Amino acid sequence: MRAWRALRRGAASACSSSSSSSSSSFLANGKLRRRAWETSLSPLERVRRLLPPEEAAAVAAAVAPPPQEKEDEVAMAAPRQALVEGPRSGAFRAGELALAEMRRKQNAPLKLLCRLAAEAVLSSPSGVLPHRDIIGQLPGQVLRTSGGARLLLRRPSLDEYVLLMPRGPTIAYPKDISAMLMMMDIHPGDTVLETGSGSGAMSLFLSRAVGPKGRVLSYEIRDDHHNLAKKNYRHWRSAWEIGHVDKWPDNVEFILKDISTAAADMKSVTLDAVVLDMLNPQCALPVVHPSLKQGGVCAVYLAK
Repeated sequence: MRAWRALRRGAASACSSSSSSSSSSFLANGKLRRRAWETSLSPLERVRRLLPPEEAAAVAAAVAPPPQEKEDEVAMAAPRQALVEGPRSGAFRAGELALAEMRRKQNAPLKLLCRLAAEAVLSSPSGVLPHRDIIGQLPGQVLRTSGGARLLLRRPSLDEYVLLMPRGPTIAYPKDISAMLMMMDIHPGDTVLETGSGSGAMSLFLSRAVGPKGRVLSYEIRDDHHNLAKKNYRHWRSAWEIGHVDKWPDNVEFILKDISTAAADMKSVTLDAVVLDMLNPQCALPVVHPSLKQGGVCAVYLAK
């Protein structure tokens, strides 16, 4: 123990003398002495120096990243840049939908949906905002109304459009529609039957689920509901085509007819899934069941 303490005292005195000599050498040579932590080696480097030259070279080759990594990073950055600069991130244009969100002190945010037109005006409880001030702006901008209120402008999602679009009958809410889509396990290219077009909420979600190669047959017995569903569907499609490079599929066929009298129409159709949103769904089962494929799912939505 005494020998160990003596060695430590000797090392400390050597360090102090070397530090004084290093300071003098710094003044004489005019070069800055590098600190010990700047010249320290990593554990891997220390082990590598203990190995023979051949094995050290093999370890270095194994640890070094392949030269293709940087090229792959550049190649992956290109699509990301394309996504950022895509049409969806472009400025608002006349004819597309804009969603204005206004924060209120204690209540939930107020959301206002409008179709942009150069001569139109967006009205809010805290003033108005001309559409010409929105057109040309990027989504995510905050604009002020004539009353000084701040409005966050962005493009609406499908569920926001469904909740804010004009309604006739009560719609199936997005949370219920999402659960039904998972229950039916709908894939792109499927053929789906819907009874009860209503305001067109389920029709829009089914249209997106089956994709351009799929097909949705939407039956409605009431003329006013039939026309409103078609109108809401067309408004969403036309606005989508203005703000996106790809077109929303025109894959929904709205049929004004009682499903209980459509047995002849069902004979030539093979259905992957069926959605019944009507008061008496048991009346439609004898008609749609023969056309439902083996293993297909029939989902019934009863609001009551």
